[in-house]
Amino acid sequence: MPYEQDARSNHRSGYNCAQSVTVAFSPSLGLSPVEAMQGAPRPRADGGKCGAYLAGCQLLSRLNPQAVVEFERRFIEENGDVLCGKLRKSGIPCNDLVGCAARLVEALK
Repeated sequence: MPYEQDARSNHRSGYNCAQSVTVAFSPSLGLSPVEAMQGAPRPRADGGKCGAYLAGCQLLSRLNPQAVVEFERRFIEENGDVLCGKLRKSGIPCNDLVGCAARLVEALK
């Protein structure tokens, strides 16, 4: 499945960053897109962390809990941080963060 493409498309369609990633994986979770969207973490709700990052952690905690630490390591390696404010100041487009999170979840699930 093209999770990264789906997540990026969701984001361009108006979903927030966390919803974009979570909804892309809804079939893998046995959820409808609406259920997945409602269960997505709130962006910046956890200490100002990026919503795409939070969604990736939440997804992996269900799909492969042992991979959450590796997801965080790779996300930071690729983007420099997990805090939304720092990522935005660095100029990384949110759609790229959404794509990154989806790609990493797919690789680690």
